[in-house]
Amino acid sequence: MAVKIIFCPSCGEEVEITDLYEGVEIHCKFCGSLMIYQEGKILLVDTNEEFDLEDLKGYEEEEAWDEEEEEEFYYTDEEY
Repeated sequence: MAVKIIFCPSCGEEVEITDLYEGVEIHCKFCGSLMIYQEGKILLVDTNEEFDLEDLKGYEEEEAWDEEEEEEFYYTDEEY
């Protein structure tokens, strides 16, 4: 199952979405905000603001970073 991650427009914390269909209610477990997905947008019920899903999108869990491909850079005192 693909899990979509968005950032809550109220508090900025990650919110997992397991089902994304018209009218689904999304609750932020950190700040308690209620959001509704409608017409491709996220409606923040508290303020009636609309946000594009793409603007809030974090990542999909299946596409999470692959640690083998991630490069890490370490600096030594000599490089400064």
